[in-house]
Amino acid sequence: MPDPRPTRERGFVVETWDLPVAEVAGAAGGGHVESEPTLPGYRIEELLGRGGMGSVYRALDLKRGRSVALKVSAALQPDLATRLELETEIQRQIHHPGVPRVLGSGWLMDGRRYMVQSLVRGAKTLNVAAEGASWVEVVGWIATAAEALAVAHGRCVTHGDVKPENLLVDAFGRLSLVDWGVARLEACDAPVPVELSSDLQPLARADQSWIQGTLAYMPVEQLRGLARPSSDVYALGVVLIEVLGGRHPLAEHFDSSAGLIEAIESEEERTVPEDLPGPPELRELLALCLDRDQDRRPASVEVARVLRRAARNGRRAAALERRGA
Repeated sequence: MPDPRPTRERGFVVETWDLPVAEVAGAAGGGHVESEPTLPGYRIEELLGRGGMGSVYRALDLKRGRSVALKVSAALQPDLATRLELETEIQRQIHHPGVPRVLGSGWLMDGRRYMVQSLVRGAKTLNVAAEGASWVEVVGWIATAAEALAVAHGRCVTHGDVKPENLLVDAFGRLSLVDWGVARLEACDAPVPVELSSDLQPLARADQSWIQGTLAYMPVEQLRGLARPSSDVYALGVVLIEVLGGRHPLAEHFDSSAGLIEAIESEEERTVPEDLPGPPELRELLALCLDRDQDRRPASVEVARVLRRAARNGRRAAALERRGA
């Protein structure tokens, strides 16, 4: 796997937020480990994950008797509290079954910011859920992600970190696109763009100068600080090839971040494996998603339409085959 740590290579600043717990503690200095949060009305049940931006816990809402996901900003980096507030405002306005619903937010007594959201129950990352799943199931999951992105893109929001770890499949086989921590709000002519509080608008503008996301899923324009909705489409194409074909398109460059950056910048077009499961139209779509020229990539709503059709036809073909057996 590619080195997930923040890197400074050839003038680029690449920020990623999926650091292992040990690396986060080491970066904080002195082996510091984030303390478990205390929030009136909630009981912490389990640590679900910890990264450079903070931690996520499963917590029980004592009033409603339901488990929720509690995201808490990192204590030693106060600016991340504001970043989580920005994430909360953006995610709160993306209404789709494939995006966890924001249930509440605020400040803990120790000064950390928190967000409460609906819990993806029995969650497995896409690459784990795909083990043993049919190509039809995988394509259906990615179609849900594309539909969720289409809603976000329609409100001028770019997710910016689409990857298998941020695509969770719950115990009922439903997919959720999570972690909007590096989402960007772009200027666009959408009828109803996401609206931000006045105090968050400067941060949203400042974020445009940073290269944020996960290197292995970045198209060339995102590597240059110009992430757009089409960048999410590229990442979705990479994810589908990786999960369906069992190999990341740039896997041979994973030895170093410098080599991976060079491969992303290369003029060479990405190729879609000929033996990828599914109909020819799926491979044609993926070739467009991975186009180096972002203007030639399809919109997320078109990606969702083609994927839904492919999955639907695949299910019909499988049903006919079973009947004929």
